Amino acid sequence: MPPIIPTKLVFIVWVLDSVALVWLFIYIVLHGNNSDTRQWASDLGAVWGVTVAYLIGPAWKAMKQWPKSRRNIFISVVLTIIVVVGALFWIRVRQTSKLETLFKEDEELERNPVFKKQDFPQLIKDKQNATSLPEYLQQCEKLEPVVNDYESYERQVDSLLGQMQQEIGELKPQASYGRLLPGFAVLRAVSAKDIEVAEALKKEIEFAKQLPGIPAGDRVQFYNANIQPVVERENKIALEEAEILKDAKKRNIRLPASVYQTAGIK
Repeated sequence: MPPIIPTKLVFIVWVLDSVALVWLFIYIVLHGNNSDTRQWASDLGAVWGVTVAYLIGPAWKAMKQWPKSRRNIFISVVLTIIVVVGALFWIRVRQTSKLETLFKEDEELERNPVFKKQDFPQLIKDKQNATSLPEYLQQCEKLEPVVNDYESYERQVDSLLGQMQQEIGELKPQASYGRLLPGFAVLRAVSAKDIEVAEALKKEIEFAKQLPGIPAGDRVQFYNANIQPVVERENKIALEEAEILKDAKKRNIRLPASVYQTAGIK
């Protein structure tokens, strides 16, 4: 009784599926793994397994006609190739999956509505533009909880970027992921400056809280001795951050447009 599906047709499907799996492996090596490639790998792998199972019988019948030594060598080579390629594929998928998970965590952090980074510069500006002690203290009071959230946010961003840098550094080859490293280095440098600003602001706010308890005649001296140096430090850090971004722009390092826009760089 002839087979329901011609063996030749199944063999053609197996060849095409094998070629597609090789192409997918190369793509994942070069561009990484994501939900789409995982689905393709699952579907193509299922087809490959079914066609191999179907072809085992006819293939074995044909191979039984070969000399035993030749048959053993062929089976050993095929099994070795399958094991090596499968292991490499699994390792690469595992490595790039870690990166994709980190990318998703970063996206979720950016979308977190608890803290809106764009509000932070305005709050600092309002503090700087205060024209009286009560207004200055009020702006410091409004700024204090935001500073804490801001610092926490920047530390989380820096941690994620650091993990992504490490994962990409361990990839062999780095492929398209390697192009992200210069941008990550700049973003981490910017985050470091943002954290410095947050720490300086927290120090300024602590000094500001002491102002109401200081005699009116001594407040200017207290401000000049304690708060003014911190404010100058904040301004210096902001200028250093702007220089980092200007240098990145000159080197054509790709960053989110909002990062350049916040620093007034087009």
